[in-house]
Amino acid sequence: RHVLALTTFALALSLGCRAFAEDTFTVQPVTVSDEKAVFATVESANVVPARARIRGTIAELAVHQGDRVERGQVIATIGDEKLVLQLRSIDAQLAGLKAQLAQANIDLERAQRIFKSGAIPKQQLDQALTNVDVASNALKAQTGQRAVVEQQLTEGQVLAPTAGRVLTVPVTAGSVVMSGEPM
Repeated sequence: RHVLALTTFALALSLGCRAFAEDTFTVQPVTVSDEKAVFATVESANVVPARARIRGTIAELAVHQGDRVERGQVIATIGDEKLVLQLRSIDAQLAGLKAQLAQANIDLERAQRIFKSGAIPKQQLDQALTNVDVASNALKAQTGQRAVVEQQLTEGQVLAPTAGRVLTVPVTAGSVVMSGEPM
């Protein structure tokens, strides 16, 4: 039995090899199209969207679809009530710091007069000088903080990035926008 099976296998193998040897195959590159569904947005390289620089609510929209704009023109204004509240708070703090500085200057003048007469030690005069410096620096720091908030308010103006025609206006007055969002 084993001899018969091996003989049959050998015969089948030799017939298969002859059949394979008679057929020739040519190998060559072939382009296979591999199409897949994708979702994308195609944008023109020369269309530049105006973007919000701060987050807030659009208080005013100065342009409409089809309007012509110049580079740097204000096309919308974004308002943020929190910035206005911060400005009021800083103004109140500035008033307090100005009063502290005025009082520190009065105390310094008094300490200088008394020190000249020898009624107080140098340490008290130095303390009065330090109080003036501290109040002055606190006033400068708060003034700088106010300038930062004013700059943020200024950045609420959305400017046209280039001269051209407004293609779309994807927002309306009263809309809430995030920083960097196209306008």
